[in-house]
Amino acid sequence: MNVADIKTYFESGGVLSQKLNSFEFRPQQLEMAREVAASLEEGHHLIVEAGTGTGKSLAYLIPAVLWALQNETRVIVSTYTKTLQEQIVNQDIPFLRDVLGLPFKYSLCMGSENYLSLRRMKRASQTHLFGNVEEDEQLNEIFHWAGRTESGFRNDLPFEPSPAVWEEVGRQKDLCMGKQCETFNSCFYFKERRKWFGAHILIVNHHLFFANVANSGAVLPRYDAVIFDEAQNLEEAATSFLGLEISNSGLYYFLDRLYNAKTKRGTLARLREDLTVEIRQKISKVRIAVEGFFENLFDAYGRRERTLRFHSPPTLNNTLFIPLQDLHEALKSLEHRVTSEEEQLEVSAAANRVFEYNNTISALLNQNMKEYVYWLEVTPKKRFTRATLRGMPININEELHEQVFSKIDRTVLTSATLTTNRNFEHIKERLGYTPKEESTLDSPFDYTRQALLYLPQDMPEPGEDVAKYVTALADRTLELVQATEGKTFVLFTSYDILNRVHRILDPKLHQYQILKQGDLAPSRMIQRFKEKPSVIFGTSSFWQGVDIPGDALSSVIITKLPFDVPTEPLVEARIEDMKKRSINPFKHYQIPRAIIQLRQGFGRLIRKRTDKGVVAILDSRMTQRSYGKQFLSSLPECAQTQNLEDVKKFISQRTVAPKT
Repeated sequence: MNVADIKTYFESGGVLSQKLNSFEFRPQQLEMAREVAASLEEGHHLIVEAGTGTGKSLAYLIPAVLWALQNETRVIVSTYTKTLQEQIVNQDIPFLRDVLGLPFKYSLCMGSENYLSLRRMKRASQTHLFGNVEEDEQLNEIFHWAGRTESGFRNDLPFEPSPAVWEEVGRQKDLCMGKQCETFNSCFYFKERRKWFGAHILIVNHHLFFANVANSGAVLPRYDAVIFDEAQNLEEAATSFLGLEISNSGLYYFLDRLYNAKTKRGTLARLREDLTVEIRQKISKVRIAVEGFFENLFDAYGRRERTLRFHSPPTLNNTLFIPLQDLHEALKSLEHRVTSEEEQLEVSAAANRVFEYNNTISALLNQNMKEYVYWLEVTPKKRFTRATLRGMPININEELHEQVFSKIDRTVLTSATLTTNRNFEHIKERLGYTPKEESTLDSPFDYTRQALLYLPQDMPEPGEDVAKYVTALADRTLELVQATEGKTFVLFTSYDILNRVHRILDPKLHQYQILKQGDLAPSRMIQRFKEKPSVIFGTSSFWQGVDIPGDALSSVIITKLPFDVPTEPLVEARIEDMKKRSINPFKHYQIPRAIIQLRQGFGRLIRKRTDKGVVAILDSRMTQRSYGKQFLSSLPECAQTQNLEDVKKFISQRTVAPKT
């Protein structure tokens, strides 16, 4: 592939314009495609911010496909959101293959737990595992679906299975018999996995990519280049993957799946009773130990909802260690006494999980992992109080540099939001990334005509009287929603404020469909939003990865600048770490992260050249604090107002003719 060849695809009158009726020449798209092609051809790292509307997915996919075909090699495209993954697989890839006629192979790679296991499904249907009618019906539906589906992919089911049901029928790595399985040749996962090794392009998510890194490359086929889209989420994805976690609910769930004395169900119920009597008793002892351990935890730290950071190892006796160790040894002994390979595998997997639980609890209580932050989360439920112990790495830049960027010659990081103050210093520092080339490409949209930024100066600051703040927020949101006739995203940074504002506005906005996060799955909310004028009350899921072009969305209301909560344990630990290194955390960490998130929220509004609408930022700090200028300068240049009448006038002139 010659870099010059890329021009023939993206230039006015080129291949894309001949094959795509809606094609619009965008110099930013051509420039990005050239830069990606050079990165692949010359073998260097590239970071490129491509504004909304650039068409960045085609700008990296076409060079990636051409380079992979020419060199008979493989390129990974890694995304953060399911929405972008679906766009690439369902729109971009078919266009490149069917319309452009490029003879490449591709695969969508998902974690193996997303696939139905035919062997485990058959076994579950024979052993009557479930104690309620709904779960039995789900299992029966899955059994019939298995005969129709070509993918065996969980998301292709016509319903959402309960976790308990999928736990019994989905593929699990440690319960897989591989080539020894009677269903190996028809196995959905292995049929799909065989395609991976013949593909030029693999579409994965960030989590699966890091699973492959953690498993020394055993999850994915070998590759020679990686393109990280939605790269602003790489740090959090890697941090989450490397974290430790254990909860009382998770332990109870595992023990119930192993053997539940009340229902007489579980893995051990399938085995001869004379082989498992002793182990069943040990499971009961572990259950009692779990109850006692978490009762001691609640006695020490309370049952009210809270997040509590442990600056030093908590003063809790690890009363779980011996019972779990005894159970592990008993399961290892049982492994050699069961007859079938399938039973040996299930017992071995259970033993390994008990061993992992014990190691995790010890690591969390003793704080064995250095440069980690540790904390407790207590979450009261209707009939149960969940307690979760967590540990997360404070920084992953050195790990990422060593395990990813230094081992791959060609990496491309891209997104519409990677810079703060027009530079990449923040994200490069957080990721340990040192690209050879950096590029910032503006959006081709004409924001001066398409968008109005409403910045009222009469709103109380979020940190002042909460009741006063919520009332003012609700009143102004009501005026804006009525001005735009619904068709609004109201974006919050906390569920508490969301619920308070929703309670005030729900009875006042009865003429519109009101959709509140938590009441429906986000995908279902978006579907209903597109069907008729609506107002969505949403938090983090709706700040990014949501694409609603056209007339359905006319307004985005950002209720508060999206600063991380400084007392959240991971954020607090990162702030402390920076102070130790004489770095100003507010300037170099908190503001840059909030700017990137704000830009993501702003980006929900304008998705094509004919869109028009208003972004309202109801946080007076935008105009009253000195750092507000940094936020403002990071947003696209557009008209601004402090007057609500200007908003109404702008919305009334809704039609925008494409710029010629």
